[in-house]
Amino acid sequence: MDPVTLIVTALVAGAAAGAGDTATQAIKDAYAAFKSLIKKKFAGNSAAEGAVEKLEKSPEAWTPALKEEIAAAGLDKDDQVLAAARALIDDAKSVGVEVGVSQSAHGNQNVQVANAHGVSVSYGTPPATKTSN
Repeated sequence: MDPVTLIVTALVAGAAAGAGDTATQAIKDAYAAFKSLIKKKFAGNSAAEGAVEKLEKSPEAWTPALKEEIAAAGLDKDDQVLAAARALIDDAKSVGVEVGVSQSAHGNQNVQVANAHGVSVSYGTPPATKTSN
């Protein structure tokens, strides 16, 4: 996983883990600390800080903008941020949050899914479905 995706994945996984019934206070604290670290690194960039907050409510909508902000700020090269992201993802996995990457291209029905259980790739045109008259 590339560093920018790692950071966004940690934010999403941390939010999911923190919201779950099985979340410990330690995981909630780790997520809050990671989110605080990211916002501190974005200090003075209100658009980026806002994207971090909005990512919790709508990850699909805010991921592209946040990825751009992370790269522009150089967080993808910040060892402290990357170590904290990896630790938070591990914490989220420990309470059952499924952490992975999913990619699809609908025009030609290509799908790739990767998570802790491996990678699954499907490609080509789906088989024709039979219709009854």
